[in-house]
Amino acid sequence: MKQNWELGTGNWKLGSSKVLTSRFSLLTFCFLLVFLTGCVTTADMETMKMNMTRLQIESSRQNNEIAQIKSELSNLSKDVSSLKHSLGAMREGQAAILTQTSDLSREIQMLKGRFEENRHFMDKTVRDWASEQQLLNAKIASLEKEIKQIDDKINSLAETLKPQAPHMPGRMHEPHAAIPPVTDPQRLYDDAHIDFQEQRYAEARQKFKQFIKDFPKHGFVPHAHYWIGESYFEDKKFEDAILAYETFMRQYPNHERVKNAMLKQAYAFIELKDTKTGRVILERLIEKYPNSHEAELAKKKIAEIAPRKVPPPKKTR
Repeated sequence: MKQNWELGTGNWKLGSSKVLTSRFSLLTFCFLLVFLTGCVTTADMETMKMNMTRLQIESSRQNNEIAQIKSELSNLSKDVSSLKHSLGAMREGQAAILTQTSDLSREIQMLKGRFEENRHFMDKTVRDWASEQQLLNAKIASLEKEIKQIDDKINSLAETLKPQAPHMPGRMHEPHAAIPPVTDPQRLYDDAHIDFQEQRYAEARQKFKQFIKDFPKHGFVPHAHYWIGESYFEDKKFEDAILAYETFMRQYPNHERVKNAMLKQAYAFIELKDTKTGRVILERLIEKYPNSHEAELAKKKIAEIAPRKVPPPKKTR
């Protein structure tokens, strides 16, 4: 467009110069013709001078206009160049913006995909957690029910093993020999332990009970409770052993021998043919003390009392 405009401007300037040249040539020719013929009057000469002056003024004015037009064209050319540069920068900026927009669009799509993936994962996790929570609640409810049944059985055993009046028939209780007064707690405890090791379980129990009665604040009192349960168990008085172990575990739930007391209490129930209660206690032991030696023994005992699976009969052809 600029080239076409400049071409038109150049043609206009060329045309103007030709017109002025033609006028000067014609006037010069007329002047010479009149001069040579000698018929020119003074008035004609004045008129011709005036025309020459007017043409000069017009030529000067046109030259000034041409110079002004050239200056404007030069400025316009500079503006066009600047505009072209600005347009080029704008195009580069638009290209960069388009590239950034495309990159942002891809990143948004990636983020959207990740969001959908994370949402699906979270939904699945929540569903799994809800399902596990339901199973856990059901298991807790079942354990609470089983624990209540165990407590009921222990309470029932306690009622059964209460001392009865002499005239009433019932369970025979072991005789209690008189223990001479002992002022040394360590000696009484050691004597009870010796009786236990020599399998005099009744005498050992009596001394452990006397130790608890006479020295209730002694540090060996929890151990005395435990050994009372052990003496009943070794004496095969499993009902009494269950109650003694229960008393020990309730009074000293954080004692180091609680694991063994739970194991022996489960064994006592199994000896009484109550394998269901025994299994429940063994499972509680494994859950509460999974890395203990008693837990390993509990697993072996569960495997022993597990009902054998009868293979299905073979199909005959």
